[in-house]
Order: sequence, then C-alpha cells, then structure tokens
Amino acid sequence: MRLKKDQIQKITEKVLKALEDQKLVKLKAPRTAVLDRIHKAIFDDLAAEDRLDEDAKNLMEKYRSQLPPGANQQELLNKIKKQLATERKIVL
Repeated sequence: MRLKKDQIQKITEKVLKALEDQKLVKLKAPRTAVLDRIHKAIFDDLAAEDRLDEDAKNLMEKYRSQLPPGANQQELLNKIKKQLATERKIVL
C-alpha cells in the first residue's frame, strides 16, 4: 500500500472536515463512527488497487515469454491494469 495508516487517517479527517465545512453532510452518527467508515472505504479502495497491480504483474509475467523483442513492457503493464480495472469496475 502506498499510503501509511496515519496518512489515510489524515485524509479521512480532511474529507469529513471539507464535507462539514461546505455543509454537504449533517452527521447522524457519532463523528468517530463516520471517520471509521470513511477510513475503511479509503483503505478498501487502496487495497483493491494493490490487488489489481499484483494481478497485472502476474499476468505480465505469465505471458512475458510471448512478447516480441523490444516490446514496451511498462506500456503493456499499464494496458493490462487498465483492462483489469475496467473489468472489475475500479476507477484508477
């Protein structure tokens, strides 16, 4: 995961503060419960992206021997990730 837990927590707090400041939300649950839900959503999204990256790398490795010489492997990896993201309905 590219972000540490404390970084995710800071983002979580900033998101909720921004929503409150703009009066886009009115909390009906305790603030800590709302922060926990936001934190979980961000964490789950990042974890899904990590799994996607790992799956793309595994596919790339599986078919590496079939690539033509001089193929741009980074470009191909990005295309694989994009295709997997589309199939899994993940927004990158």
